[in-house]
Amino acid sequence: MQIPPSPFLQHIVRHYLILSNEAVTATDFRIFSDGSPGIVFHRKAPFKEKNETEDNFSLQPDCFVYGQITRFNTLSATGEIDMLVVVLQPTALFKLFTIPAFEINDKTLPFTELAGHSGRLLIEKIQSLSENASAIAAIENFLLGQLLKNSYNDSLVSMAVQQIHIHKGKNSLAEMLKGIPATERQLERKFNEHIGLSPKKFADIVRFQHSLKSLKQISPEANLTEVSYACGYYDQPHLNNSFKKFTGLTPVQYQANNNLLAVNFLLLA
Repeated sequence: MQIPPSPFLQHIVRHYLILSNEAVTATDFRIFSDGSPGIVFHRKAPFKEKNETEDNFSLQPDCFVYGQITRFNTLSATGEIDMLVVVLQPTALFKLFTIPAFEINDKTLPFTELAGHSGRLLIEKIQSLSENASAIAAIENFLLGQLLKNSYNDSLVSMAVQQIHIHKGKNSLAEMLKGIPATERQLERKFNEHIGLSPKKFADIVRFQHSLKSLKQISPEANLTEVSYACGYYDQPHLNNSFKKFTGLTPVQYQANNNLLAVNFLLLA
């Protein structure tokens, strides 16, 4: 279940994702990049996360912050699930905690490492609240407090992100720079600091996310080559390669999966 944030936090939070056993019929999940970091509160059993390089699983913290995901991950449930995820806007980690976003790409950090004592109090409060609305209200109060302490914003990054979304990730860096008063090097540095990705990599993710939504809106018999062109890919093999890189799945496998918990988070058969 997805819940929108309060209007005054829309520039920080994309949405809240609630996952509980009532909505789960399998124990293995696939998660991949949607261009956003986030905060996870496990109110019951945390997931195990597969380490692709060592081929083993490690237990997630009860509450953690995750950075940009640049490779897909396999998660496994260890027991009863009750999970609240704060899916953040791409630049939110820098705004909330003033840390260079690239430092936690593909990493999870215990929430208290970034939020300190106030973070520990929030975790205790979330664990004690049974209603999602009350838990989200507590989270939003914390986020507002963080913003009062760390109010830095960068208009260049905001302008570039807006352009990328308007063009659905299909605009080149050269096209982007025509409307932004910055050099390529300046924009690269700011994107790495504020988002954790280069402008090109972020645009690739936005383009890919658009292709996911397009796939879910067409019938299984539709011509994938036409979808590929519409989403800015050279041809269907180009789309297939992008799918394999981002998700470990083919477009057909993704389209056939009816167990989406979010556009980038699904139950595996």
